[in-house]
Amino acid sequence: MIEISKLTVRYRRGGKPIIKNLSIKFDDKYLILGPNGSGKTTLFRAIAGLTPIESGEILIDGVSISNIYGRPGLLSVNLNEVYRLLHLSAYDHLKIYIDLACGDLDLALEILSELGLDVNILKRRKPWELSAGQHKAFSTAIALASKAKHILLDEPFEQLDPARKSRLIEYLRKLESIILLNTHETWLLPILKDWNTVFMFEGRVYGPIKAGDLLDSTLVVGEADNAILRFEASSRRYSIVKGGVGEPITKLTTLDKVYELAIR
Repeated sequence: MIEISKLTVRYRRGGKPIIKNLSIKFDDKYLILGPNGSGKTTLFRAIAGLTPIESGEILIDGVSISNIYGRPGLLSVNLNEVYRLLHLSAYDHLKIYIDLACGDLDLALEILSELGLDVNILKRRKPWELSAGQHKAFSTAIALASKAKHILLDEPFEQLDPARKSRLIEYLRKLESIILLNTHETWLLPILKDWNTVFMFEGRVYGPIKAGDLLDSTLVVGEADNAILRFEASSRRYSIVKGGVGEPITKLTTLDKVYELAIR
């Protein structure tokens, strides 16, 4: 379980906080839905110990992240910055990180092949020489093949074609890990309808709610008495309701469109 209590993160002294007094527990598979710039990646960087925390606490299986060092099998993440530390080929990076994590190299190579990256490319290029889409696939394969108990996936479907998105989803379904997957797109809701969903706006989280409960739900601006979830963005209140008036959640395509509703 990942437990977050009263977490605040800001990158510059005196600057606005990116994460604002956030408290939540993750103990299953979660979609974290939010527009670009909502703090999703910063949250993952904080959980992974990659960014300073101003206040609050993050526990993984009851242990503070400040006391966790190099424990294989506990946490993996697909943030690219983690996998470009050495001046080695992408293939050698892959072998080193999978070995350190006590993971499955064959599984990593299988996933990469399904996502369009063969061994020859990995042996010829450094991680930073891969395209943006290739590098995302590379780091996602390592995160999944590490077989960690907790896996953080930051926009893992970026620049994948529909066929490869489908293949990646099959790997996600096979895993028994606690998975946090962040995205600004809603097309995953009907596909992963048994997952929990958390909305994230401007450094705050709202939920969780089952993804399946959102399939026939709509979003309206303002307070609704029958709301199954409420959140705030740009100082406006929004309500998610079952059916009726409003914008269907599944037709928003991206959470960035939430801000457009308030100006219609």
